[in-house]
Amino acid sequence: MFRSFAVTSMVALSSLAAYSQPLDVRGAIAGFVHQGGLRSLRPLFGVPGSAFLGAPVLNGVDSASVAPDGKWALITTGGRARLIRGLSDLAPVELASPDLIEAADRVAWSRGGRFALLYSSSAQQLQRVGLSSTEALLDPPVSISSADVASLAIDVTGRRMAVAVTGSGLYLWTAGQSSLALVAAIAQPGAIAFDDDGRVYAVDAAARQILKFDPAAGVGGFAPLTAADGASLDPVGLAVSKNGRYLVLADRAGRAVQVFETASGTLIKTIALDFAPSRLEPLSGEPSFLLNDPGSKEWLLILHAGDSPSVSFVPAGQEDGR
Repeated sequence: MFRSFAVTSMVALSSLAAYSQPLDVRGAIAGFVHQGGLRSLRPLFGVPGSAFLGAPVLNGVDSASVAPDGKWALITTGGRARLIRGLSDLAPVELASPDLIEAADRVAWSRGGRFALLYSSSAQQLQRVGLSSTEALLDPPVSISSADVASLAIDVTGRRMAVAVTGSGLYLWTAGQSSLALVAAIAQPGAIAFDDDGRVYAVDAAARQILKFDPAAGVGGFAPLTAADGASLDPVGLAVSKNGRYLVLADRAGRAVQVFETASGTLIKTIALDFAPSRLEPLSGEPSFLLNDPGSKEWLLILHAGDSPSVSFVPAGQEDGR
């Protein structure tokens, strides 16, 4: 059963000494970026090809994961995880949530940001969270027997979740159930992603392939983990495009984004990058994704997974936006 915590329970984030100078809003917010070296959370303004980072909305943040719609975030400060809302209004406040699992350190967001799946490696617990404009609805935690979770995913409805456990395989979990069900034994599972019809794509690193789980048809092979030139891929993330037509894969080994057609599993496009991607982190529900660590490069690398997947660059210097 959900435990609900309303906005009226929120407190200002004064304990973070977090607020910087008032922000000059200069366009639509295209997402939020956490710069680990600076311990700051900054808004990304603009559109593909003409975007820039604004001044920090929060400082003193050790880690952060922001919902694709920008309305909610899970941040960590001093080893404590906190739920935050109001980022999209540039007025973040903390939600008093005593039932939040201890030391949540992994988050998967549904497309649109209405649900989140949290994981605590120290507590070995999962927790589903439903999010409205005013409330966070926390399910009771579910314990799992392994702390070695490779990746998480949650579908657009928030009812079905997937968990990849190293040395074991791909598990599915349905809201309201007290345990996870193994659907595919995989020794070295990697990135996983839902499409909007509830199918799950999962990397099987040992077998060098991408698997597809269809609730109606079970598990089968989708595509080999090979580039167009036959080289092996090293996935750091998977995602499904806005229209469901493509599966995009961020490939560290080939310094590229590989685009597969979901209907056939055919590799139809390779987007070459100037440096190796290290992540596929949601920025918006369009969807767009951050591909690199914003603390280690002068540029942010953004994947836009729309009708025609493409990549753009955003300046990521320490100075405020234009």
